[in-house]
Amino acid sequence: MAARKGINTARLKTIYSRQDSPSWGPDYLPSIMATPQEAPSISRAFILTPAKLNGRETHLLSTPERNACLLGLYHPLVIGLQEQRMLSPEPGQHPLWTFPGIDRTDLPPIKGIIDVAERLGHLSVLPRLKIDSQDPTIPSRTVIFPYAGDLLWAIQPSQGKVYCVNWSVKDTYSDFKRPISATHGNSISNKQSQTILARHAIEEAYYIDGGIRTVKVADEAIDHHVSANLRQLFLHHRQPLHLTPEQREEILHKFHSAFECEIPPVEVIMHFVERGRYSVYQCRSLFYQAIWNRELRVDLFRPILINIPQKNESRDVIDVYAEWFKG
Repeated sequence: MAARKGINTARLKTIYSRQDSPSWGPDYLPSIMATPQEAPSISRAFILTPAKLNGRETHLLSTPERNACLLGLYHPLVIGLQEQRMLSPEPGQHPLWTFPGIDRTDLPPIKGIIDVAERLGHLSVLPRLKIDSQDPTIPSRTVIFPYAGDLLWAIQPSQGKVYCVNWSVKDTYSDFKRPISATHGNSISNKQSQTILARHAIEEAYYIDGGIRTVKVADEAIDHHVSANLRQLFLHHRQPLHLTPEQREEILHKFHSAFECEIPPVEVIMHFVERGRYSVYQCRSLFYQAIWNRELRVDLFRPILINIPQKNESRDVIDVYAEWFKG
């Protein structure tokens, strides 16, 4: 049975069972899943199955997380993701310790949120859970309940070692100073604001101990056309096309020529369909997949519509948001 929401013993056991030295492979399990039983009721949850992660279920707990995740998955240097990763109260290994083939020589350990909070003077804000003993002669004990992050990326630069970047994701930048449950426009107390700021400070210092940079990512900073286009492309990105490499190259060549001549992609699709060469599904899906794979470089800051000529890329999304991916 899935763990209940909130801070309780059952959920604590579930989190530790999933996040005890979590892998980066298909068996990775987030501390919180995007299910009605676990996801916050005030947010909209999503489950993606990216080809980059070998089709494993990827659990995202809000629309901003989904949009940020798609941007990360589109980046050609991203090679791994751990979403909803536990921020352990206790010391532990660097997140990359379990990454396949990694050189562990210089990976610093993580010291844990208790150590971090004590250093920062924020011990009082850590969530606590009282655990009663089944033996009446043994007194109950209080433990620190772990935090969960949003998106922890593994990135392989063209030169150098794999590194991680931690993304903390919100709808707007102002939300980094507000409780999740707070409604925009309503005032919050100074204590609430200070608690939220302390929580972010603890997360940032937690990862700094491991040499990992934390980036505050606000959905409002992601161009809405980019978000919409990436959602559309992702829907097609791993559809089977049953095309040989030669057939695929033939279709792509026509799309490239159409771009140069300002011909709508639909005319390329119908060119092949009317001649009985390929189906609408094959041509259209390949069109979207080629853009997702950066083989067709169209302008993602404009709507991608197959019935109008597409503009060549004027700004590369990867360049525009490059700062978010730096180690």
